[in-house]
Amino acid sequence: MLKYTKHARKRMRQRSISEAEVEYCLNNHDIFCTDKKGNPKFRAETPNGRDIKVVVKKENSNVVITVED
Repeated sequence: MLKYTKHARKRMRQRSISEAEVEYCLNNHDIFCTDKKGNPKFRAETPNGRDIKVVVKKENSNVVITVED
């Protein structure tokens, strides 16, 4: 089960990104890298054509730190 930081929830609201899109990105990513702090960063194009990026905690990949589009 995924957990979301307050920051991640705020960004999801600002960018109208759903939990389903976040989960899709994490399960179907086509690019993986790390951010400058070493946190895993995933990128995927969702079935509806949105390109989103999801960053999770390096210590616990079930915690979403932020979401970008």
